[in-house]
Amino acid sequence: MTEQNLTNDPKDAIALRVKEEAVRRLALRREVDLDLSAVAEGAGQDLDAVRQRFADEEALLTALVLDAYNAMSDSAEAAAGAAAAGGAGLLERWTAICGGVRTWALAHPDEYALIWGQPVPGYSAPPETMAAGARTVLALVAVLRDAQQQGVLSDEGGEPLSEGMRQNVENLAGGLLAGLSHTTIARLLVVWTQLHGMVGFEVYGHIAGVAADPAAFFGHATAAMGEFAGLPRA
Repeated sequence: MTEQNLTNDPKDAIALRVKEEAVRRLALRREVDLDLSAVAEGAGQDLDAVRQRFADEEALLTALVLDAYNAMSDSAEAAAGAAAAGGAGLLERWTAICGGVRTWALAHPDEYALIWGQPVPGYSAPPETMAAGARTVLALVAVLRDAQQQGVLSDEGGEPLSEGMRQNVENLAGGLLAGLSHTTIARLLVVWTQLHGMVGFEVYGHIAGVAADPAAFFGHATAAMGEFAGLPRA
């Protein structure tokens, strides 16, 4: 058997062990090194001064997560405000918010990956990070509530909710989403995951072989997602 055939042989025990070890080493990329001494040295700052601001690595990581969530939400809210000030309709406001998320993520891929990529092993984000992350959802929900008040938010059609999906929705039906129908909440959940799927697909460099004009694709898709959520086209 030639060397090339050995490499391609799925039963080759040596190749299998080598690939297992390679995957283990690839997993090390997910480790986050925020050793305060190293960070202070790299930043050219006194370690004691750094420790006065960040008690430990987890405190520093939490600060980074909060900054990322708030910066993404700032971009989404600013886009929403600009669209509303320009007299945009409901669907245009919706796509503007989604565009604000995309714009920030493309400009800050590492920060985006911190909050929407592989979770940091061993880190449990405190509640205040969830509140910061919810701001972008609230911007989208505000558009849905305006449509609801105007009597133009539709929850008709589509697949009926399974028992499992009803449980998913009921877990979300209070608090921030109170007053929205179960169908609307289910669709919003789909939209939220699709939004970050699209943004991540582009941030991580996978869009080039799919869309020659990523911005046009994103605008088309987020408008379709807005209609799916129940917003009127016009």
